[in-house]
Amino acid sequence: MSLLKRINQYNSGIPEWSRELKWKAMQESPFRFYRGTCHLFAEDFAKQFKAKPKVKTWICGDLHFENFGSYKSDNRQVYFDLNDFDEAILASPEYEVTRFITSVLVAGTQMNASHIKLHKTAHDLLDTYVTTVAKRKASVMEAALAHGEFHHFFDHMSTVDRDEFIGKRTAKVKGAMQLKIDDIHFKQLDEEHKMALFESLSPLLGSQSRFSHMVFEDAAHRIAGTGSLGLNRYCILFFCKKKGKRYMIDVKESRNSCYVDLVNVKQPRFKNEAERIITAGYIMQFASPAFLSPLKIDDKWYVVKEMQALSDKMSLEHFKNDFGKLTEVAQEMSRLMAYAHLRSSGNFGASSTDELVAFAEKKQWQKEIIDVSGVLAIKNEKYFKAFSKL
Repeated sequence: MSLLKRINQYNSGIPEWSRELKWKAMQESPFRFYRGTCHLFAEDFAKQFKAKPKVKTWICGDLHFENFGSYKSDNRQVYFDLNDFDEAILASPEYEVTRFITSVLVAGTQMNASHIKLHKTAHDLLDTYVTTVAKRKASVMEAALAHGEFHHFFDHMSTVDRDEFIGKRTAKVKGAMQLKIDDIHFKQLDEEHKMALFESLSPLLGSQSRFSHMVFEDAAHRIAGTGSLGLNRYCILFFCKKKGKRYMIDVKESRNSCYVDLVNVKQPRFKNEAERIITAGYIMQFASPAFLSPLKIDDKWYVVKEMQALSDKMSLEHFKNDFGKLTEVAQEMSRLMAYAHLRSSGNFGASSTDELVAFAEKKQWQKEIIDVSGVLAIKNEKYFKAFSKL
């Protein structure tokens, strides 16, 4: 099947306006293309890596450099961790480790890093993952423990003003607060859909204390991410009468993981895809984001969580062409990946910590992962060049 047919097949049924946005985003750079085509990676990895699963862990599935980020949890503390579980699935850890290492190789190539530096970085990231798993202790990334680039990152987060964040994205129109429609962050939603969203959210407002005293003000299509462009996604503006504060709530459609027909591992049964996504995040993250809940709208399931001022990531642009700084941050991310796998041990079909440690220390899979990561990074470059000419 041709590249375009594979991409079109996966993205069939998405609205034309979001398809145009996604195609434009994926033509920006090899790394942005990689972000938007996890399904290509999953298919190609399954073909390249023939080894049968020897150990099972929960993986986020789409673990690239920009799918780590900060967020405020229900305990109102700010953490930096894996933050996207749309593709989460029970699988062998090779999928996750390769997806992440390949993302760094793609980014490094885009930054014109030498082949020697790229090869060394791939080995270093894998070594960090293995040694972290071997310690059997899942730690956390928060302001008190941050150093280097992460210290600067949390310092910046401490200056972020919540009211200013919401103020930039809202405006008072005829005495009522509304989301600013700019076709960059938000796209207009008709009144009928707004009311349907509010009605669907009503059970949450009435049944969960975290949503109590919330008054609906406005809603819009939310434009965010790359791989998730094309999913139904909304931002809901609420005012909490009890606290006198406004909240922006992200409502994101849940679909099957792109690995579901590729991973040869029996999956646990969940009530719906939103429950799978939330459960995977719950067992892999140190703490869950605020307002996290499943929601059914019509016949589709959605994940609801707070859209926060303190939700940020270290984007590739942050590092300009300094691959050295990027690799330092990637080392910490490799540890966070290992922490997530350790936390998931023994949960919902995952292997025990003992089994994960024994597997991680074996040399054969490590060599294979380095080789496959290099192959898939080159393949992504070829895909991007072909796609950018369309």
